[in-house]
Amino acid sequence: MENKKQLCYQIVINTIKDYCDELGKTIDVINNSTRLIGYNSPFDSSDLVQLIVEIEERINDNFGSNLTLTDEKAMSRSTSPFVNIETLVNFIEENLN
Repeated sequence: MENKKQLCYQIVINTIKDYCDELGKTIDVINNSTRLIGYNSPFDSSDLVQLIVEIEERINDNFGSNLTLTDEKAMSRSTSPFVNIETLVNFIEENLN
């Protein structure tokens, strides 16, 4: 369902914006290709952990789910679901279905 995916994007992007505001970080452009880990990511590892926890909470509140983004399934993938916003949203949608 496309509406579910759009809502996931909205939740992830709004969470990133809110988190950056809290930290006083500025990201010029937030879109599908915005990096969450690695080179050019505005987040260090502790930032990413906190961000993922906040995204989980907001997703679960919105969908009435019990989604965990840092489970064995996420960690055992050959490509991390946390590379950018697009890979994260695809992973969230896959796990909500």
